[in-house]
Amino acid sequence: MAQATRLVHELKNQLKLKGVTYRELAQQLELSESAVKQMFSSGNMTLSRLDRICDILSMDASDLMRFSEDAGKQLQSLTLDQEAELIGDSKLLLLAYCLVNHWSFADILDKYELTEVEGIRYLARLDRMKLIELLPGNRVKPLISSNFNWQPNGPIENYFRKEVQGPFFNANFNDEGTLRLVKNGDISIVAKQQIMERLHSIGQLFDDTVREERKLPLDQRQGTTMVLAIRNWTLQAFESLERP
Repeated sequence: MAQATRLVHELKNQLKLKGVTYRELAQQLELSESAVKQMFSSGNMTLSRLDRICDILSMDASDLMRFSEDAGKQLQSLTLDQEAELIGDSKLLLLAYCLVNHWSFADILDKYELTEVEGIRYLARLDRMKLIELLPGNRVKPLISSNFNWQPNGPIENYFRKEVQGPFFNANFNDEGTLRLVKNGDISIVAKQQIMERLHSIGQLFDDTVREERKLPLDQRQGTTMVLAIRNWTLQAFESLERP
């Protein structure tokens, strides 16, 4: 039953992500809007109905299952102590970032100035912190989402303000593959809330894209940061650890 609940919850997320309203979905399913709302609130839908909704969303049921399992198993936040430990060691932070983004241990050693012994020591440390599960052959199973929630005014948020926010926006955003939208106008509180919900959907789109792109080779992926703006960017602390 818990798995079915997660599937329905993930289906709701995908509807928001694709911008499909209950009314639009009802039209395509040839049902009333109230029937669709009842179906999602009760979680009672047949497999054929679930497949049909996946078709409408241009996705496979297996994709829905994978997204649901990922969300269900991974931690969505760290404790204050875990955040402080990560921020206190740039190499530990680097390893955590790479591993939750599904880099192999070999890829990390190839790109960054870490010895194998040093890297294994950090893997063991992350395993003790319960952020990864260390498997035979230095393989890793991430136990936390790549875009987990930060503790309010915690170590990671303070680190972001100091080391990330300024350097990230200190660019002209005119190059290919960059975007910065700055909009201004008078709107109501209700309209503002609606826009904020859409922005959360864009954030979900980014997370889903990250999960989907994990299947690509590492040389086809680039470190990318989005803060209502997007450009290729890597933390300076990580760049300083790159091999020549």
